[in-house]
Amino acid sequence: MAYRAKAINASGGIAGAMASGMVPKQLNLSLSEVIVLGLLRQGVKNYIGIFGHGSTQIGEVLRIYEAEGLVKMYNVRHETEAVHAATALNWVRGEKCAVVTSIGPGALHALAGSLAPASNGIGVWFLLGDETTEDEGPNMQQIPGHDQNGFHRLFSAMGKTYTLHTPRAIGTALRRGLAATQHPYRSGPFFLLMPMNTQASMIQDFNLDELPDQPSFKSGPASDDRAYEQAVTHITEAKKILVKIGGGGRGAGPWCTQTQALRHDIGL
Repeated sequence: MAYRAKAINASGGIAGAMASGMVPKQLNLSLSEVIVLGLLRQGVKNYIGIFGHGSTQIGEVLRIYEAEGLVKMYNVRHETEAVHAATALNWVRGEKCAVVTSIGPGALHALAGSLAPASNGIGVWFLLGDETTEDEGPNMQQIPGHDQNGFHRLFSAMGKTYTLHTPRAIGTALRRGLAATQHPYRSGPFFLLMPMNTQASMIQDFNLDELPDQPSFKSGPASDDRAYEQAVTHITEAKKILVKIGGGGRGAGPWCTQTQALRHDIGL
């Protein structure tokens, strides 16, 4: 693992390491390392949170990758504080972040803090320890009761959620997380629930090309052409045009300035 991290850093990224032959395209990797590699390919290098028995394995991966200069882990005193810090870092500086917690109270503290990125349209990854998938009986600090997927149902109320019950489903989990955290106008938190027994599971012959790096969004035209005709009529007949921009226009400052100049030039 240390060699891979060193090779990736020396090659300027995962793609460069594969192109140079320093890292093979297919590898036997633990699920936790695939998570870190997947987020690294998406540009997530900052991790904030608190480790515990529910996140020991991914903590070890982060320790090694941080030692090789690929990621940075910031330990704080409270999980809600971690979420607020990750939200601010993304919002103010545009740096992608992941919040790491253990199982139980820590994860619920993070859930409380997730209201900040959810209500402000900020993409933040949440890596949360979860009860094992073996159904061997009550796990310490799980939601009381015998219902399945208690944390999944709870976190789904706040945002997109995925449980890594099956390690080989990690490719789908990473794609869905990428789409949720980097949506062009509806981004928000993505909760990746990591059962304690699957984090260390080995994935044989994992293909690194399965790690997504670009979200795919397709915006089709309105189904009713009359909506376009009505819009054209309103624009051509209006004496003055007012454009209301929502949260998706946070980064449109320069464009708005250009539009203002254009409106002046054409007499609007």
